[in-house]
Amino acid sequence: MSKASNHIKWCLDKAKKEVEKGEFHKGLVKIKPNKEEALRYVTKAEHNLDAFLHNKEGGFYDWTINIGFYVMYHCCQAIITKFGYESRNQECTLAVIESLIEEKKLDENFMKYLEAIKSADKGKKEEEQIQKMREKYQYTPVIEIDIQKVNELLDICQDMIKETKGII
Repeated sequence: MSKASNHIKWCLDKAKKEVEKGEFHKGLVKIKPNKEEALRYVTKAEHNLDAFLHNKEGGFYDWTINIGFYVMYHCCQAIITKFGYESRNQECTLAVIESLIEEKKLDENFMKYLEAIKSADKGKKEEEQIQKMREKYQYTPVIEIDIQKVNELLDICQDMIKETKGII
């Protein structure tokens, strides 16, 4: 069993226990694949992209990082919803995406987005990991950022939305 598959099992078990206790789950549950809901997540990603552009134009580059992360995350949510999962946990969502790539249900090319968003990639610098950058600009007083990084993230977000639409 792969690392992603093991993580999915943990996420499913976590949510099951929470639901059994009558709690709001913070894991992963299997649902009926739902294309309409998946498309709503794409709409949310596009909405976030508009906010990204608005903040970029206004010079709030630090906030573009947070928004860019959520553009990518909502694309991931769209995809897992299409494949029959509901997630309320970022790591669980990313594990499903990784598993879908391993199972060849998603093109291996999609791995570039997964690698960009994940925070646990030890081979990459902080400024190459969107989740790490998001944490830096959200939880620290740092506001200065290289506009080139903002433009690179914009390109990634636009490409990911396009590819996600093709998958849905």
